[in-house]
Amino acid sequence: MNKLKRFSIDSARELFKGPWDPKDVVAFAGLVLRVARFEGKYGEKTHIHEYDEFFLVLEGRIKIHTDAGDVSLETFEGVVIPAGLPHQPFAEKPALVLMLDPKE
Repeated sequence: MNKLKRFSIDSARELFKGPWDPKDVVAFAGLVLRVARFEGKYGEKTHIHEYDEFFLVLEGRIKIHTDAGDVSLETFEGVVIPAGLPHQPFAEKPALVLMLDPKE
């Protein structure tokens, strides 16, 4: 019996109800792989997490404002925002972004 589980990013993104509505793609090793459409500014101000946050741009481009400086990412570029660093993602045009977070 095959215990390998295939997953599809395209299937997850079909479920978006709008920007900033991440969808879980697959969970493994205490982590969850999510995909989201970024568009405009996330929230009214910077926010922090108690964990490192991974971003990988699959389509488009984004900017992440941080207290340590801004990071601009193009398609197939990524960054890890360290735990505790205030940040705020922004996308001028719709972008598809993969994130890796601890499973809640």
